[in-house]
Amino acid sequence: MKLSLVLLLFVFSIGCAHKAEAPAEAPAEPNSEVSRIPAEKVYSENDPEMKSGQLTVWSLQQMAEAKKFTELNKLFNNGRSMNSLPTGYSAGAGARVLALPGAAGRAIDGLTGSKWKGKYFFPTGRHESHGLNRIKKSLTLPLMPVVLMANFSTQLVSSHSLVPDAKSNMVTLNYANPVTHNYPLELLLKGIQVYDLMVAVPGKYGPVYIGKTWIGDYKSNGNFSATNKNQLVAWFFLDFNDEAFKEQARNHWDGSKEYYINGQTN
Repeated sequence: MKLSLVLLLFVFSIGCAHKAEAPAEAPAEPNSEVSRIPAEKVYSENDPEMKSGQLTVWSLQQMAEAKKFTELNKLFNNGRSMNSLPTGYSAGAGARVLALPGAAGRAIDGLTGSKWKGKYFFPTGRHESHGLNRIKKSLTLPLMPVVLMANFSTQLVSSHSLVPDAKSNMVTLNYANPVTHNYPLELLLKGIQVYDLMVAVPGKYGPVYIGKTWIGDYKSNGNFSATNKNQLVAWFFLDFNDEAFKEQARNHWDGSKEYYINGQTN
């Protein structure tokens, strides 16, 4: 009898011990919705991955002139997110894609045609700054010098309603206040109002920017409203790398003098 009681108590104590032990928790299953979304990589201007392929502002210009808009849109919508705004001088090339009469046509040609050589971004902020365009002082006289004009404010933004399919961040260029020295083109841009967005893609010399231009009007608060968000008036392309600037001087220059931001000339 005593032996049976002892055995019963022993079995009961083992059972209680097993009940007291909390079972080990299984590893938490990762959130399937989150795990499918890769973290977006942000690039710097010196990132080796941004220097690949053969794209230059001039090859992109040829694509626009050949009306390869599907390919350009694919590049634009699959750009690379950058960690800051570009700075300094850029080589530039563009292509007007919408025929506009009179002053409107002259304004767009001034910003994207052969008189336009690129832009200058002031190094005043990583995500917000301002800049100027490198444009012939006269749109009619061939050998006039290239000067900085047509002021714009610029921001690095994560998205924009004008380009809902773009997957990267982008740079905005706002021309609400373009006038610096009352150059004729600047006065045209007061009446013919434009707005730019651009994204970075890998290029031959490093990041190259693919840009789109819309026509519309600026509200009193400086916000832009496109006349037709589905209709571009021009594509433009910028490269801030030294090699692109040298190629422009070597192969895409007509001998005109240029006045730089520091007062020097070429």
